Amino acid sequence: MTTEFSFLQRQADRLLPQNPLFRLLAINGVIGFGVSMLAFGGLLVSNAAGLRDLIANAEDPVVPLVLLAFGLLITLGSAVMGTAIMSLSSDDDTGSGRRDRIEGELIPIRVHATVRRPLPRD
Repeated sequence: MTTEFSFLQRQADRLLPQNPLFRLLAINGVIGFGVSMLAFGGLLVSNAAGLRDLIANAEDPVVPLVLLAFGLLITLGSAVMGTAIMSLSSDDDTGSGRRDRIEGELIPIRVHATVRRPLPRD
């Protein structure tokens, strides 16, 4: 079992980038690709809103298939990669969730507003 794991680890080290950020993006990009193809297959199998019938009756069904797959790949792949980036914590993160307070004095400003008459109802 350990020899299989070490073989897979060597293959992953050979194929994936060495930079940790690019490695994170590559792994999550592949996951996003899988999620998008799963959604693509699910849409076609379920025939949601008659989509499969529309594609099957199209003059050239390859074009809508490619457009749908590409749109899902860009959207869901970017969402998965963005989620991975957003879940990273910075080194100086305290975890409080609050931003630094800006020191200064608040100055009130007077704003004049005109009263608008309501529209007559019929």
